Amino acid sequence: MKDLKILITAVGSPGSATNIRYLKSVEERKIFLIGTDLNNDKIGKHWCDKFYTVPKGEDENFIPCLLEIIKKEKPDVLLPQSSSEVIPLSKNKGVLEDAGVKVLISSEESVYKSENKAELYKSLEGGPVKIPKFRLVNTLADFLDAVKVLGYPNTPVCFKPPISKGTRGFRIIRDDVSRKHALLNERPINRFISINEFKEIFENDTNFPELLVMQFVEGGEHTTDPLTRNGKTLLCPVKTRENERAGLAMKFVQTENRDLVKSTEYIVEKLNLDWILNVQFIGEYLIELNPRISTQIFTPGVNIPYLAIKLILGEITEDEVRSYSEKVKIDCTSLRYFDQIYYS
Repeated sequence: MKDLKILITAVGSPGSATNIRYLKSVEERKIFLIGTDLNNDKIGKHWCDKFYTVPKGEDENFIPCLLEIIKKEKPDVLLPQSSSEVIPLSKNKGVLEDAGVKVLISSEESVYKSENKAELYKSLEGGPVKIPKFRLVNTLADFLDAVKVLGYPNTPVCFKPPISKGTRGFRIIRDDVSRKHALLNERPINRFISINEFKEIFENDTNFPELLVMQFVEGGEHTTDPLTRNGKTLLCPVKTRENERAGLAMKFVQTENRDLVKSTEYIVEKLNLDWILNVQFIGEYLIELNPRISTQIFTPGVNIPYLAIKLILGEITEDEVRSYSEKVKIDCTSLRYFDQIYYS
């Protein structure tokens, strides 16, 4: 079987360790990994066979830089791992594939609707998938009106920029949280803000940001990690998200949840999504959709990144991918931990 070269981006991201381990564990052929990230001080540099620094995804030189790497290294497949890169990659998918690499990314329209939470919620309104009540606002007056409509001050309300990475820009509006207590006892990443604090920040700001104001939902967190093709869900593992620190879950348990699988199947079909995704739920509510690979649970025999690579190269059929559902190990637990690499 032909050896493969895989170009994998954002190799310093939290999920990289597992995803790289997945690809390095392949026994039927050699996988040569070419990693990229913003600078040299990234852990993934030491796990890949070759490494390049690249600009941020929104930088105009990001795609030209990737094209230079593709021209030099001639990778077979490009596997993106960063939300900041998926929009430019989807926009330039044709250019990249003309250069000789298969790109594991959905269409530009599908990626935009996935990344822009307001567009995502609008696309799913009135359907069977539960979404939080929401308002998209562009002024302070609209913001203050939206939080009242959504239940404040009787219930907590949250907000976030429609397009953002991870928990950046996310805050919960609650006036029953002591600022003194937060200052002295909480980490600097405290997620709570009072309505008065918000008004102080923006009341004289002439450049009010576009914000998505949402019903704050609580409950158990789960994600699905589907492998999809042309709007069809072929494989859909479900896992819990537990013990969160700084927006990162530190514990995952693979589980069964047919309702979340059905919700995922509907979303994938509605948005005509492709390849590896990450769909986040709180209770039954859809919270976020990442049109890229995320942290995976390593289940022996179910190597989702490698299955996606074989599928895009035409080495495996959709029905063969579906058959791997029987191999997903339920109640398998994964713990994220911090480690170090030494180099000189």
